[in-house]
Amino acid sequence: MRRMMRRVAAGAVAAAVVVLGGTASAHAAAGALSEQDRVFLRGAHQSNLAEIATGKLAQSKGSSAEVKELGALLIADHTKLDASLRKVAAAANVSLPQQPNAEQRALQAKLQAASGDEFDAMFVAGQLEGHAKAMALGEKEISAGSEPAVVNAAKASAPVIASHHEKFMAAARSLGLPDSVDSGTSGVAAAGDNMVAAGLVGLGGLLVLSGAVVALRRQPAR
Repeated sequence: MRRMMRRVAAGAVAAAVVVLGGTASAHAAAGALSEQDRVFLRGAHQSNLAEIATGKLAQSKGSSAEVKELGALLIADHTKLDASLRKVAAAANVSLPQQPNAEQRALQAKLQAASGDEFDAMFVAGQLEGHAKAMALGEKEISAGSEPAVVNAAKASAPVIASHHEKFMAAARSLGLPDSVDSGTSGVAAAGDNMVAAGLVGLGGLLVLSGAVVALRRQPAR
């Protein structure tokens, strides 16, 4: 009798192990991130890093109160967004880049070398393009992402980024810059630095335009 009970107990434990193992595998499969999810996490993180860095530049180098205030807003909001994003990435075991992408770093280098009205125009133009790309990145994750936690992160950041974009549109109009850009895909870290060449073309166009606007503003009135 005892031997029979032991056999039954052993069989139950073995069955439980099989069931639990199968359940864990099912959960792992259900929670597996798609490439789209990974692309969003990495791209959004790089965007946050870039916005924080350029926000600091705006506070130290901006010539107008509006630019300095926008810089402070970028630092505060993107620091919060990135803290939440990093938690999602850590839970999903996704390693994040340590710095902005090459296009974003190129803009930072241009801003470091600029000053006065040129800095303000370049900063606003660059942020208009950057936030348009960030919105496109988030929209793609919301429509095509597979992991609920990552999709929810995209949904949570969307209104913040859209609000920033609206503020930069208003700032662009006050500077005489176009208030919209073709976001394309160049700023999305999905393709990483492979898209840098295309991104720099768009960035170069904005920088030339911002320089032209500054030159016009500096011309004496006739």
